[in-house]
Amino acid sequence: MKKLAYILAPAVLLSSCSKSFLDLTPKSEVTTGSFYKTSADAITAVNGCYTVNQSTNLYGADVEVLMEERGDNVLDLDISAGSGTNYKIAHFIEDPSNALLYNAWVQLYNGVFLCNSLLDQIGPIPMDSTLKNRVRGEAQFLRALHYFNLVRLWGPVPLVTHVISSSEALQLKRDSVATIYQQIEADLTFAAANLPASYTGADVGRVTAGAANGLLGKVYLYEKKYSQAATALQAVINAGVYSLQANIATVFTTKYNSEILYAVRYASGITGQDHAFWFTDNNNLPTIDSSIVKAYGAGDLRKTLTDAVKPTNLSFTGPRKYIDAPDASNNSGMDFPVLRYADVLLMEAEALNEQGYNPTAFTYLNQVRQRAGLAAETAASLPDQNTFRQEVYLERRLELPFECDRWFDLVRTGNAITAIAADAGKEVVTGTPIVIDAHQFVYPIPASELNIIHNTANFPQNPGY
Repeated sequence: MKKLAYILAPAVLLSSCSKSFLDLTPKSEVTTGSFYKTSADAITAVNGCYTVNQSTNLYGADVEVLMEERGDNVLDLDISAGSGTNYKIAHFIEDPSNALLYNAWVQLYNGVFLCNSLLDQIGPIPMDSTLKNRVRGEAQFLRALHYFNLVRLWGPVPLVTHVISSSEALQLKRDSVATIYQQIEADLTFAAANLPASYTGADVGRVTAGAANGLLGKVYLYEKKYSQAATALQAVINAGVYSLQANIATVFTTKYNSEILYAVRYASGITGQDHAFWFTDNNNLPTIDSSIVKAYGAGDLRKTLTDAVKPTNLSFTGPRKYIDAPDASNNSGMDFPVLRYADVLLMEAEALNEQGYNPTAFTYLNQVRQRAGLAAETAASLPDQNTFRQEVYLERRLELPFECDRWFDLVRTGNAITAIAADAGKEVVTGTPIVIDAHQFVYPIPASELNIIHNTANFPQNPGY
C-alpha cells in the first residue's frame, strides 16, 4: 500500500513551507490530525499546496518532458540517457512502466491530497471569512490545475475531492473526462469569485481572481465552450491588472511581472527551491527542434528566445528563454510561467473567432503580434474565419514555445497526427516519419496503479497500450 499513500489515501505527514509565502526555506512536516487549528495553520497549509508544483516530478523537470517533448518544438535524441525514458516519451514508444508517468501521476495526486486535506478541515477554523474563502480559493485553484493536467495527460482519471481511506481508494474508478472538467469548472468558478485581484508584499505570487479566470477560460477552450471561454478571458482583460511586457524577454527574467497570471516559483541558491536548467542538450545532441526555429518570419523578436545558448561557465546549452545565471549548484532559479497575459489574449481571439468571424478578435491577436515587432493583421490578410483560426494557431506556437502548451494545442485542434508526421526533427534518429494515432493523444496509465487497483472493469488501461 506504500504507493497509495501519495496517490489516493490519507498521508501520515503533510509537507508545508513556512508561513511566509515567499520564504522558500526547507520544508517542515506536521501531522494533519493536529494541524488545522488557527488561521496561521491554514495559511501554512495552503503554502504547502503551492510547493508540490516545484517538484522535479512536476514543473521542476518531468512536466516539461511529458507536455513539451511530445510535440514538435523540442527534441530528445539521446537514446542512452536514463534507459531512454525521455526519448521514449518524445518518440511515442513509452510503455506503462515508464518512470516519468508514475512520478508525475504520484505527485499530481499528492497535490490533490494536500488540497483536499486543507479543504476538508478549514471549515471549523475560527478565522476571518474573507481570508478563509481566499485560502479555499487558492486550494481549489491548485486542485483544478492538478486535475487539468491529469485529464490532459491521461484522459479519464479518478476524481477524489475529499481525503479517503486505503480501502476506499481500492474501490476508485476512472471518472469520465466530462465529470473531471465539471469539477475543474466548479473549483475555478469559486476561486475567481473569492480570490483578490492582486497582492502586495510577501504575498505576491499567490493565485488571483485573474489567474482563476484565465485558467477557467483555457479549460472552457479545451471543452470547446467558446462563449464561456470568451467571458472568462474577457474578465481578465477588463480587470486592468495585467499587461504585456514591452520586451518579451523580461517576461522570463523578471519575476511576477505584469504579464504573469500564475507561475511556479523557484529561488536560486536554495537547495530544493532551484531546478536544473530546462530543455538542455544531452550528450551534445540538440533539444530545440529546427521546425520551431524555421517557423518564425523575418523581424520576429521572439525568435532569439529559441536560440541555444550556454549558461555562464557551463558546457551545455538550452533555449535563451530559460537561461539565467547559474547558482552554486549550477542550477537555475527561474520561475515557470504556467499562465500569462499573452496566452489570455490569444485565447480570447480564438474564442471570439470560433463563435463567428469577428473583427474584435483582431485587437487581441495584434497586441501579441505587434509586441513581437510584426505588422498588424487585417481583414485583407485574414479574410475569413478559417484563415484567422490558422493564424491564431501559428501565433500560439510562436509566442508560447517551451511553455507546455504546444502538444495540447495540437491535440485539441485536431492537428497532432499531421504535425508529428511532418516534423523532420524527430526523424533524425529513425530516418522515417513518426506516425501516431489517436490513442497516443493520452499516455498509458502507470502499470503500478493498475496493479494496485486490479480491477479492469472500473480501472482499465487506456486503449492501445
